[in-house]
Amino acid sequence: MLINDRPERFSLFYDSVPCAPEDTALVFRGDSVVLRPEGAASRLPDWGELATAFSDIQPFHLFTQDKRRVFLAEIPTDAEAMLPEGFSFEQARVFRLMQSHEDAFLLNAANHLNAWYRTHRFCGACGTRVEPAASERALACPACGLIQYPTIAPAIIVAITDGSEILLARNAHGVFRHFSLIAGYVEVGETLEQAVRREIMEEVGLRVRDIRYLGSQPWGLSQSMMIGFHATLDGARDVVLQESELADARWFTADHLPEHASSVSIAYSIIERFREGNLDTTLEL
Repeated sequence: MLINDRPERFSLFYDSVPCAPEDTALVFRGDSVVLRPEGAASRLPDWGELATAFSDIQPFHLFTQDKRRVFLAEIPTDAEAMLPEGFSFEQARVFRLMQSHEDAFLLNAANHLNAWYRTHRFCGACGTRVEPAASERALACPACGLIQYPTIAPAIIVAITDGSEILLARNAHGVFRHFSLIAGYVEVGETLEQAVRREIMEEVGLRVRDIRYLGSQPWGLSQSMMIGFHATLDGARDVVLQESELADARWFTADHLPEHASSVSIAYSIIERFREGNLDTTLEL
């Protein structure tokens, strides 16, 4: 599962220092980012490798891992760029395939912040263009003073089991169409446990009991915090599919689980725990 395995060495402290040639620089164009694509060995570029191609922009500091500083810049979605040889714009979701755990984590986190900056250019109260706050990770309105902080959406993801079987479902929409766990966003006024029960009832028409926390994972693709649970079926096991959300949902035994496309996700880790017969303990984070 993709998380920062050295959180004590990760600093989100906001710093206005300029980007140096040896610093990691992530230049986004919409949902794409400049990388050196080499399959699983794809890596994040240093600013010294990109500075000539992007001489008209100045990246700003995002965070630091150990002594590695990471900076962010964005160009318009219709902008052309003469990239250095060996570099190209790749979809940010490529972090799922990266060999370097550190690079994958940093790109996932940077993608989260890039999406926030890109969708919060103006004040939600008065419409004035906002500016970066001087001393913290925030956007400030120079007209009315409203301060906006990075958006993090809580979402539950749950393994539903009935004896030796687990319920997996496929989405009806979006890029990811593999079998995975039931998941959904927490609504206003809900507890996490209430969100688990509601999502399960809405999407597959089942009741559950014994809801137990397993672990959590920040997920930059949806600017969310995925919060994992295990729940036991309570009553009838006949699935009533919410066809507007799901294409399929089935019960699987541990020795007949379908292939899961992303080994970096919390869903994969929870499903693997089920395969090993070890859903009774929290994930080792």
